[in-house]
Amino acid sequence: MPGFLGDKHTNLVHHLANMKKDCKISGVKLNDKQYFDPDTLENAKSKNFSPCILCIGN
Repeated sequence: MPGFLGDKHTNLVHHLANMKKDCKISGVKLNDKQYFDPDTLENAKSKNFSPCILCIGN
């Protein structure tokens, strides 16, 4: 299972193992989903995604 999921619409990256109801990860459209290889927060940030403050924090 991937650890991080990016939302191309909002440019937010979510931590799937720590998802919160208010993150609305389930509402991310299929075309807006971005997975990362390697599956790291640093890689997501390098692709201009910002961490979700609810499931990742600062």
